[in-house]
Amino acid sequence: MDNTTVIDAEAFPATAMAADSPGQTTATGQAPQAGTLTIGDRSYPIDKLSDEAQKLVFAVHDCESQIVKLKREVDYLNVAHRTLIQELTSRFPD
Repeated sequence: MDNTTVIDAEAFPATAMAADSPGQTTATGQAPQAGTLTIGDRSYPIDKLSDEAQKLVFAVHDCESQIVKLKREVDYLNVAHRTLIQELTSRFPD
């Protein structure tokens, strides 16, 4: 079975993902009641999962979001690094 995790983005309104830890809930004090979690070839309605499982789903989504953000930052740093190297080498004597 494929270990790919797909979480329906509509299950995570901005207020829900603003929580500092996976144990927290939305601004209204409740976990979102929409969306689907897909692992491999099986799908699960998030609102039908236990509270603990929903917290873990939020933690997985948060990790995935942070990974994307950090990869983007690494890409930016790589561009800056290459640009700095080019600038430096342009200042070497011929």
